[in-house]
Amino acid sequence: MSRGTSSSVSDLGLGPGYTPTPQNNCTNRHHYILPKEAKIILALAPTNHSSPLFRFWLRPDGPAFSQIIMNIAYPPLSRDDIRILDVSINGEDSEPICNFRVVPLENPPDYTAVSYCWDNSTDIARIKFQNGDSLPLSQTLLDLFNSLKERTSKFTVWIDAICINQEDTTEKEFQVPLMGKIYSRSKEVLVWLGNSDDITKNAFRFMKQEENDVETRPEPLVRSSSFYDKFRSLYRKVSQPSRQENDEYGLESMLLLLQRPWFQRVWVIQEVVAGGNIQVICGEDCVDLSHFSDGVSAIWNSFTGLGRYEDDHPAILGFWCVTRMLGIREEYQNKVNRGESGVCYETLLQAAYHCQATRTCDKVFAFHGIADSRPVPKANYRITEEQVFVETAEALLCNGDSLDLLALSWMGYMRQHSSIPTWAPDLRCHAYDEPLVLCDSAGWDAGGRLNTPPKIDAESPRRLRLQVKQLDTIDVICPPFASWVVEKQRAAVKSILALRSRLAGNLSREAWMDRLAESLIMGLDIDDSPLRVGMPGWDEHRRQFNEWLQWVQSNSRQKNLHKIESNMHHRIIRTRIDTMKTFASSRGFFGIGPEPTMEGDVVYAVPGCRVPLVLRPDPLTADEEMRSLPVQTWTLVSWCYVDGSMFGEAMDQERPFEELLLR
Repeated sequence: MSRGTSSSVSDLGLGPGYTPTPQNNCTNRHHYILPKEAKIILALAPTNHSSPLFRFWLRPDGPAFSQIIMNIAYPPLSRDDIRILDVSINGEDSEPICNFRVVPLENPPDYTAVSYCWDNSTDIARIKFQNGDSLPLSQTLLDLFNSLKERTSKFTVWIDAICINQEDTTEKEFQVPLMGKIYSRSKEVLVWLGNSDDITKNAFRFMKQEENDVETRPEPLVRSSSFYDKFRSLYRKVSQPSRQENDEYGLESMLLLLQRPWFQRVWVIQEVVAGGNIQVICGEDCVDLSHFSDGVSAIWNSFTGLGRYEDDHPAILGFWCVTRMLGIREEYQNKVNRGESGVCYETLLQAAYHCQATRTCDKVFAFHGIADSRPVPKANYRITEEQVFVETAEALLCNGDSLDLLALSWMGYMRQHSSIPTWAPDLRCHAYDEPLVLCDSAGWDAGGRLNTPPKIDAESPRRLRLQVKQLDTIDVICPPFASWVVEKQRAAVKSILALRSRLAGNLSREAWMDRLAESLIMGLDIDDSPLRVGMPGWDEHRRQFNEWLQWVQSNSRQKNLHKIESNMHHRIIRTRIDTMKTFASSRGFFGIGPEPTMEGDVVYAVPGCRVPLVLRPDPLTADEEMRSLPVQTWTLVSWCYVDGSMFGEAMDQERPFEELLLR
């Protein structure tokens, strides 16, 4: 539609014979009264207010909407082809004209792959094709096209919402596994964060300042640390700011940039990890990924204001997700350079628990292009999410040498209401636990090498047979830690100290205190580096532990909590074991487990799993009790830390292996 003319209503699919009534309410807008089910507004906006590309938009208020927006014939694809979108603008006031081009992914021409966050389904504009077809654009894509139009008159892009026929399930299922290659083989990946505002502009100014200031280049991200531990270690940071006030403002703007929805989406992990030349764009501002990563690192190393934000603030959640994403990218790129296969699925699924997805099955499908080669189910949008999760668990547990997935399967708020087998992850839940990060940091290997892979039970596909070695039964549970509530912390400590007669045996008081000081931090310092009795730094930690213990035993008033918040032991346990419970077993094991742990649960070492697991025997039904040989099944409750059993000690015990049925 050119400037100063109107579009044919019949071209918009409203049917023959309809005569619109013009309503000239303003000089620049022709408003037609259309059927309620369509509600299309045709607009002729001045070029100084909006691009001539976007001359009309639709409000999806009725059934006619879906018929109107999909009026396009997609060129067919073979299994190894993709569509890219060529866009050309012939003049300042000209409408951009688009054309699909089908190209082989193995040897494609130059194109830009766009990484962005899908917004709501309201489509407010259209792009026109040479053959007269058109496709709708959401607000996010409208803003993106306007930004690209300002940069160049011709460009070629791959955008999933446009280049994949979203109405064709079969096409989506064979294109989705190609997305890792689509991003890795693009000339560049453009991360589109949306239009800019004052906060984002200041954040990009800060990153560009970092570009030009080599002396203030921040230290690299701490790749192995648990994000939760690292973040909480900075909470109420007591050191003095090392930057000027304007840099502190830039750091805070950098943090607030991370509240953009893009940072929490699961698909963007693969898009950034697989991509080569990555540009991060917000409005008219742009930096490359290395300088963006420096900005994230600067928050870690220099920003003193994290304590002003709650853990569930969108900026903190985005900070969490982007930190893990950048770490996964580094691991993937290193593996590619060494000629190895992709990142292990367990690492990716651990990160997926942090992320958001419109369809939670995409928390599996979104990693096909960067994950290892185990036979995880390919994209299939015709089966239930529950089936995807169970098939994924079966593929990972029964094909390989690791059962670490079992440490993740219990996780997530509302997991106790899940209908999925307890040995399979329910990625509909949301969690920030990172037991595998702790394994990597500490070098734990409680279960040792896997010799006999588990199998799906022949009588029930929802039950898993696996070999285990029993450590002991839990018979004492202490109150959960709550370091932010003085009375609860006092109750937990009092209960732990009362275990001495049961656990310490012939240990001296000093040795008992050493055992507690190490176990309560799981043998890891504030940065998740090993810290055990006799190691460098231990004497200072014991001094901090003694100070903390004396304070807890002598203070009962909540208002005095601030007096201990700078104590290092207090800071570590609040990140490491808050909400968790300590426990003792009948044979004298001392451990720490997540909140669901109960008396009567049994702790097992499982070959192939680097942390001990807490299992719970299922009560037998009346029918099962009548059988001569009732089948005992077990529920996976959680992973746990057990003092003296984290480095394979259980495998040296004479106790025999058992075969259990997990349900």
